[in-house]
Amino acid sequence: MRQVKSMDLSRSIKQQLFKTENGRILFFRLRVIREKLALLRYSDEKYISKTYRERFGEPLDLINPVTFGAKLQWLKLFYRDPDIPRCSDKYELKNYLAERGFGEHCIETIGIYNSANEIDFDSLPQQFAAKATHGSGWNLICKDKSSLNWKNSVRLMNSWLKLNLYVFGREWNYKEIQPRIIVEKFLSHEPLYDYKYLCFQGEPKILQLNNDFNGVHYVDFYDISTWKHLPFTHDKYIKSDRNMKKPEQFDEMLQLAREISKPFPFVRVDFYSFDGMILVGELTFFPSGGLLPYVPIETGYNEIVGSYLHLPAPNHNLALYQKMSKRRSS
Repeated sequence: MRQVKSMDLSRSIKQQLFKTENGRILFFRLRVIREKLALLRYSDEKYISKTYRERFGEPLDLINPVTFGAKLQWLKLFYRDPDIPRCSDKYELKNYLAERGFGEHCIETIGIYNSANEIDFDSLPQQFAAKATHGSGWNLICKDKSSLNWKNSVRLMNSWLKLNLYVFGREWNYKEIQPRIIVEKFLSHEPLYDYKYLCFQGEPKILQLNNDFNGVHYVDFYDISTWKHLPFTHDKYIKSDRNMKKPEQFDEMLQLAREISKPFPFVRVDFYSFDGMILVGELTFFPSGGLLPYVPIETGYNEIVGSYLHLPAPNHNLALYQKMSKRRSS
């Protein structure tokens, strides 16, 4: 009960800080200090095991993981693919896709910068989106340049460049990504739905649909084969009671998701689809760090989704893997 109250208080503080740009900057600075202290105190294995237990209320089984979240932690520790960091970089991903014939599905890039101070504000269009190439959720969406406090925006973007997402959840793919700011064309379609295909061994199984309605942000899940609205969502998010229509370009996105995800054990391929276009938003290898359970827990979807992911042979941290395997067998 004390842990739940502590988490609720932490969420409340975050919500208050995020109401202003200065508050968001302060939040990021405080969090990075906290996580860097944890980086000194805990190895990846200990940090991941500790955080998993806190979020799921049970110990992490790294030898015979069953839940989706547990398997993602296994991948963090025991599997490496050099293309995963490249595809996690919001700029390098576009080069990766272009090399494989998917360049037409990339959002137009306006500029790429090592510092927000390099951006020529006067040359930017009236609407644009600025993002950290090495982060998640570090976005500045500008719908009206004339109302933007550019000085504060530069401070906010430069604060992102001092962060490394690796320290927050030990997602190794972010560890060596060069921190940069990418400015992209603003997608001016309303409503702008985010179609996220969860792909396992190159086969999309579930579609996560992020959508806004009456000022509320919903995260819903649909079975790919039946378009059944599934009875769960991520912890901390809201599931809607509406049954959304299958997107017009569902099959085209499905085939693209198959082709793009084929090299990876798991990846979530995110699309925007409107006006006959299909654009790739990003590739996500550890959604929410694999640390947000699907709720309600009673639906069993943490285990069901986990069953879709067949873990590859370990190719990293083999001494630790063998040590843990011996410990389990003894």
